[in-house]
Amino acid sequence: MAMTDPLQALVSLQAEIRKGMLTHPTEKYPSVRVVLDTKNGHVRYTFARIEHGRVKALAMFVSVDQIDGIRCFQVGYAVPEAYRGKGWAIEILEQGLEELSNGLSQHGVKKFYVEAVIGTSNLASIGVAKRVLSMTPVSTTDSFSGEPAFAFTRLVEC
Repeated sequence: MAMTDPLQALVSLQAEIRKGMLTHPTEKYPSVRVVLDTKNGHVRYTFARIEHGRVKALAMFVSVDQIDGIRCFQVGYAVPEAYRGKGWAIEILEQGLEELSNGLSQHGVKKFYVEAVIGTSNLASIGVAKRVLSMTPVSTTDSFSGEPAFAFTRLVEC
């Protein structure tokens, strides 16, 4: 079984938007919309750069087990091939983190962890994670696929 691919979530979101799914504006970024839902019992915040009805970048934060008693979100991000190379993965990840932090702080959250588990061969995503999350990933094995991966973890202060 392969590692989870956030591009599948982007394609799914695009299909739902075409069917009329409602998204909500973010506080700070006019081209970024948010969807809050629950998937398999886990809260999920999906931030998407949407222009003219097209999803051009996505960052999805899913609540997972706490780290040292602090809330943690697993993050995945994706950009369709046609829009890659423009810095949009970094941008949507940074904007999603900022919006998530602002929203959680309004509910009394002071800090949370964000973790990305990325296959060792996914050099583009590794570059994004190093820039936004952590310069010092930990070698691991993806629990879903069993493939070698890097875990990038960042503590976010609200």
